[in-house]
Amino acid sequence: MAFKPSLRDVLPTALQEPARAALASSKDATATMPWFVRVLTGFGAWMASWFLLAFIAIGVAVGEEVGAIVLGLLLTGGAVLLRYAGSNVFLTQLTLSTGLAGQALFIGGVWALTKSEETAALATFVLQTVLLFVYPDAIQRFLSALFGSLALLTLLRLTAAGVLVDVTLVGLTVLAHLLFLHQSRLQGGRWSALVTPTAFGLVTTLLASLVMRTWFHDLYLGLFREGTAELPMGVLTLGLAVVTLYSAWRVLEETDSEPGGTAGVTAFASLVLTALLTLHTPGVIAAIGVLLLGFHRRSVVLLGMAVTFILVFGVGYYYDLQLSLLAKSLALLGSGLVLLGLRLFILRRFPAAEEVR
Repeated sequence: MAFKPSLRDVLPTALQEPARAALASSKDATATMPWFVRVLTGFGAWMASWFLLAFIAIGVAVGEEVGAIVLGLLLTGGAVLLRYAGSNVFLTQLTLSTGLAGQALFIGGVWALTKSEETAALATFVLQTVLLFVYPDAIQRFLSALFGSLALLTLLRLTAAGVLVDVTLVGLTVLAHLLFLHQSRLQGGRWSALVTPTAFGLVTTLLASLVMRTWFHDLYLGLFREGTAELPMGVLTLGLAVVTLYSAWRVLEETDSEPGGTAGVTAFASLVLTALLTLHTPGVIAAIGVLLLGFHRRSVVLLGMAVTFILVFGVGYYYDLQLSLLAKSLALLGSGLVLLGLRLFILRRFPAAEEVR
């Protein structure tokens, strides 16, 4: 099945021409603009805004924490209002760069004034939550979901038990999966513009946090309060596995497959086996969950993220094994043979339907 089916695949012949006409009329002027013109226009907007902001910051904000906070709020608020005025490339990039600079000034001013990392993280979380709802731009909403969730995790690391941080991370994973699983229904509601950017931001937070925990574990532990224990790796892996199993069950239901049938049992058994084999590397089962969502939603971006991080976490799993090089090589060879055998079993047991051209 193609990732992006054509109009001929999804509409009757009588409705294809009206659909094409509606799509053509909905395109704005920037859609016909050459890509290099859009790139140069966006680059010019970023350069113009940063030169102006550098001048303002040097004259007003340097050494004045309150001035930086006020100026940051004014720039961020002005960017929000100006963004509602139009959607051309120059204005979009100008408001985005100005807004990001304003956010940096505000957060930096809060930290300089209070000398408190907890207060700065709280201010970041509150600001990004507000911008997620009021800023009408997909890129900013993605960044707000990403920065806001990372700020929340950082705040919890600095103020609460380490176990609560991992529980919150699993909760954010549940929210991301639910947003993608119910994407089509939610996009028809009041907050339709928030669904996709928020989901991608949460997935990025999940994978980035697990990279920190897998590859930079000492630095990750250094963010916790002294004497605070974190959730064991195996427990975190099982929690993420439960989320992935739930998504697999929902996908089977949406595709009219019986979760209790042979296909469902094969999928569930494969996921459980993967989770048990990678108990000390939770990123593997998390990336497989993202891969599942990518295939289900036909999202090339999600698929690319999942494949990239599966390789990253796979390397981490390999180096985490407390085995000799010979034993690791045999383990890789054996796992490869198992996967090839599983692929052969699935192809024979569930032959793909012949594509109709």
